[in-house]
Amino acid sequence: MVYYKELLIGFILTITLSVVLGVVAGPLGSYMGFFLATIIVGYLVNGDLALSTLYGGLAAVLTGIIFLISMIIMALSMSYGPGTSMMQMGLIIMIVGIMVDGIIGAVGGLIGGSI
Repeated sequence: MVYYKELLIGFILTITLSVVLGVVAGPLGSYMGFFLATIIVGYLVNGDLALSTLYGGLAAVLTGIIFLISMIIMALSMSYGPGTSMMQMGLIIMIVGIMVDGIIGAVGGLIGGSI
């Protein structure tokens, strides 16, 4: 069974909480947004722990990819702003960041599924 609704809710929550908490508390707040949103995703899947973990990780990775694409677009179009500072780190570091997002999302999904 595929949980499209839960994945969409998680994607929207992850973007929203990550941006809001990122503005309030910086990068640590952004990761906390990923964590909290994926706990909710894991809870909504409410099935097997493996599925909760998978969907928490998927929601976080999809959000990380959208953030990466938006940073690249900002860097290419405006030549200043957060996109430029992210692009200076290099694509490898951004891919590692997406992997960290996935790990945080998987842990959040696991915790949400066990609630």
